[in-house]
Amino acid sequence: MNQDTKNEQPNGNASVKSKRKKTGWRNSQGAKENLPKPMQTGLPKRKREPLQPTSNMSDHYRKRKRSVTKQTECYSMSNRLRGYCLIINNYTFERSTSLGNRRDDLTRVFEKMHFTVEVRNDLKASDMQDLIKEFASKDHSQMDAFVCCVLSHGEKGTVLGIDGIQVPIRDLTQPFAECHTLASKPKLFFIQACQGEKKLLGVWMADGHKNTTEEGTFEEDAHTEAFHSCPIGADFLIGMATVEYYKSFRHTQEGSIFIQELCRQLEIGCPRKEDMHSILTKVNRMVSSQIFEGCKQMPEVRYTLTKTLVLPMKQVL
Repeated sequence: MNQDTKNEQPNGNASVKSKRKKTGWRNSQGAKENLPKPMQTGLPKRKREPLQPTSNMSDHYRKRKRSVTKQTECYSMSNRLRGYCLIINNYTFERSTSLGNRRDDLTRVFEKMHFTVEVRNDLKASDMQDLIKEFASKDHSQMDAFVCCVLSHGEKGTVLGIDGIQVPIRDLTQPFAECHTLASKPKLFFIQACQGEKKLLGVWMADGHKNTTEEGTFEEDAHTEAFHSCPIGADFLIGMATVEYYKSFRHTQEGSIFIQELCRQLEIGCPRKEDMHSILTKVNRMVSSQIFEGCKQMPEVRYTLTKTLVLPMKQVL
């Protein structure tokens, strides 16, 4: 073999090796292409999310929106003119003028709470109903609340006009339940009258001591029977002088015990921004702790309020 042939042989071998390598690559590639495909499970492939540091996990995943509700929502009392306070004061059939004294106290208290107080004395049953409809038809859109105080005789579920004709409590509340400008606004009714013929007797406490005292001279309030009517609609509060079937009392000089204590607790609690439920609970406690002619009196509050009611009162120095 000559020198030229020797020199060419390595080059030829290299060429062969190169071809083999290429062929092997092609064969292996072809073999890979001919491999059996993995079995399809029928489930879609889950798209992998890119890995992120744990510090960013809260930003990566969507946050669930949580509805946050306030535990104590209050009725809005933002208007300077708080609302109307209607006082119906029937007392001509009374020997004393004690109901008139309570009227003056109510006027003073609610004027301090920025209510426009209007007093109507000695109304017949038909006049009472007409007056209620008149106030229910007023525009209360620029006001925050409505208050009605009734001082009169009463019978089962009613109050009486000075003509002795009954006016159902429902007829006092229903027109305001249908008043659109008072929708979702508190409507307060305070009724001073007996609710029955029975006298409420005291019960000895467990320790054998009474926590009540009797001072002054008292007399039974107007005759009446049980009050069964309920507040109509939402956002009503009805404060009754006594529970069903029982009498209420008034002092011969100072007037109605319930109204007297109501005015006192309002003047104490409202400047402190206490809610009406707390104030009326104190009224219940103070009235029930006294003795009147050897008997007791237990006020009752019924309400369908949907928010906390706070009536701001300006402090008079």
